[in-house]
Formats: sequence, structure tokens, C-alpha cells
Amino acid sequence: MSASLPDLLGLSPSRLFAHLDPVVRLLAARSLYAHDWGDRPTRREADLAIAQALRSREIAVRKLPVDKRAEYLSRAVRPGDGLATSLLMALHLEERRELLAAFLDELQIPHTDGIIREDHDLAAPPASRLAGAAARLFEEYPQDEVETYLATLLAMDRDVWGGLAPVLASRGSR
Repeated sequence: MSASLPDLLGLSPSRLFAHLDPVVRLLAARSLYAHDWGDRPTRREADLAIAQALRSREIAVRKLPVDKRAEYLSRAVRPGDGLATSLLMALHLEERRELLAAFLDELQIPHTDGIIREDHDLAAPPASRLAGAAARLFEEYPQDEVETYLATLLAMDRDVWGGLAPVLASRGSR
């Protein structure tokens, strides 16, 4: 992802997902189907989006093997923000939990395995703390994974994570 970050000003989950490398989009789609949140409506939304993209019936899509559905979802569907958010969350929760936990630990945000605790009143961390936590991630994890995670946070909630925009902008110029 580091070759060229999408425009951060108008960043949305759907634009970010479309910008991801095809291999990462496929990993996100597989993660969506693999993740056992009990979130069947999200999987149904994905199947419906595939059916629409393929001009097929949803029931026919549901009969496809999960790997085939994930492949179609990653390359034939332009998801809206809701589905793109679910795909990005699934990617990080299935494949990159350690990165999430490290970032939240660095910011001293209470969490359980990378998921912010529900009883925590999340407020926007100071930009300097975000920059420091991000720098630590860049030292320990692959640059493209860190950039994708930070961009995901920014795309999902600019009010809380807006301080990440300068961090990402400075990385995009490298």
C-alpha cells in the first residue's frame, strides 16, 4: 500500500478497500467469511453484493465454496462503506490482532485482544501520542500492514483518529 496512499482528505472505507493490493483484498474477503462473530447479516450482505456483481441469484452464490465467494468478493465487487468496513475489520481481527493490540497498548487504551473495551469512553488521543504509537508500529511490523491499519482507523472514524492523517501523509511522501 505504501507506493501511493489514497487521498487522505476524502478517505472512506470503500475507497481504502479498493486501493488495497488484490492479495490483501482477497485476505480480507477470506477473513470476513472465516471470522466467527456470528455476524451472518454481513456475510449475507457480501453474498448479495457478489450476486449483484455477477448478475446472479443470491442462492446460487451461497452454494459456492467460501474460497470462490471470497475471490469474487475481492475482485468483482466494489463494496459500499458498510461492507468495506466489515472487510477491513475482518482483515485486522483475523490476521493482524497483534498489531492492533500493540497500537492500543502503546496508547494505553484498554482492550481485549485488540478490541477496545466497551466500557472505555474513547476520546481522540493527542496527535503526538498517535505519532509515537505509529512510529513504534512502523519499527516492529511491515510498513504496508501498519499503513493499512492506520488508514482503516482514519477512514472509519476521523473524529477519533484524525491525528493519524499527518502520520500517513508523511509516510506517503517516502
